[in-house]
Amino acid sequence: MPSDFPLRASLAGLQEKMLIDFSAITAQIEHRGAKGREREALIAQEYLQRYLPRSLEVVHGAEILDSGGRRSAECDLVVQSAATPPLVVGKSFHLIPVEWAYGVVEVKSRLDGGELRDAQGKIARAKALRKLTYLPQTGDVRWGINAYGQRFDHFPMYGLVFAYTATSLEGLCNELWALQQDRPMEHWVDAVIVLDRGMLLYHNLQGGPGVRPEPGCSLTAIRCQTTLVPATLTVQTAFGAVWERPARLGPYMGPEPWGDIVGSAGPVVEV
Repeated sequence: MPSDFPLRASLAGLQEKMLIDFSAITAQIEHRGAKGREREALIAQEYLQRYLPRSLEVVHGAEILDSGGRRSAECDLVVQSAATPPLVVGKSFHLIPVEWAYGVVEVKSRLDGGELRDAQGKIARAKALRKLTYLPQTGDVRWGINAYGQRFDHFPMYGLVFAYTATSLEGLCNELWALQQDRPMEHWVDAVIVLDRGMLLYHNLQGGPGVRPEPGCSLTAIRCQTTLVPATLTVQTAFGAVWERPARLGPYMGPEPWGDIVGSAGPVVEV
């Protein structure tokens, strides 16, 4: 690896280490649940948390809740604001308000058609949650983001599938494309990373790769030796666009009143 591309060399080394560590996890841990938690922790701690913006953090064992009471399924990994106010935080479980949830990552040991359908369904369910408690924007400048052929006044949740290995990339590409045609584009899986094979990415009408699907795009299977190179560019581009918008926690408290006033004191106003 040329010495003038240190990041590429670093990512190649990290990819090799992650695959070795995953093989060790597979060989040494028999319990399926424990094995799953370890493979998720490996991706969260060794990779994502290193290359995401410092304003974000990765948690696992989490569900996402919107102010209407709808929930996601339990997500393998959730990318959230580092300033997320806790609703429920246990030793192995988090409940995250959707306004502070920016991404969902479903982790698979070996990605095949069945696992792809499972991941796509969980990501679509999380993306369908509604972000309704943001404070109104004021002033002449109104922040927003263009995605999926629309204009959003908040950062739309990003959905990523991360697998260590997989069946045919080409077959998974065709299956994912067919699987999502009856869903709104903003509920689609945004990218698929297969560590030892390559990626599934959308290409726009001009033929260039994008971090999200857009109207008129195609889904392509990209085989590469160092998958973490395009993966890191994709992840950093996607989550580098995150911007914090103030939101209210009141709607998550329910309709209970503040309490009964039993006394008051204040200044005397002279007329």
